[in-house]
Amino acid sequence: MGNRKRRADRTYKDLKQKQKAGIADSMFQKTCDYYREHGRMPEGEDCEKIAGQIYQRVKGIAEKASFDEICSLYLYRLPRYETRIAENGLPEKKEKKQDADKPKVKQKGRSKKVCPNCGRKMKQQFIGLQHCKCGMSWKKDIGYFERTGDMVFALERRKVGKKTKQCPVIRYR
Repeated sequence: MGNRKRRADRTYKDLKQKQKAGIADSMFQKTCDYYREHGRMPEGEDCEKIAGQIYQRVKGIAEKASFDEICSLYLYRLPRYETRIAENGLPEKKEKKQDADKPKVKQKGRSKKVCPNCGRKMKQQFIGLQHCKCGMSWKKDIGYFERTGDMVFALERRKVGKKTKQCPVIRYR
């Protein structure tokens, strides 16, 4: 395990800054939800209910965190949330994004090359070498070319500095 603290040993103070920021965001979001529903800031028992909901989230990350610690933190931040809502108004409720809204992230192993002849996606044989069913191929250094029957595709080992790299090559029979 090394220097890392296990979940059972962590308190709220031991959390990473990003985790604390996420908890603060959820505190503000729950306060805004309450304000939308009731038209006022939470007080007394309502504050404890919201703190209890946030505590359940924190308990999953840091088991040693106490409810009193989270509740006092929420009560400490509540006046700031009130001024933030008064100055900027309620933030618009974020709807969950659909898959179409997400930016396309390139996944490893997914070819973007499309055959100029037939329009199909090309399949990768080696890194830097892709083929299509219609007989068209693409190689990193030469681009698109037509395959012939006497071509053999292989990997050649080349020493670059101290490393040995495998590079695709085309050999002819």
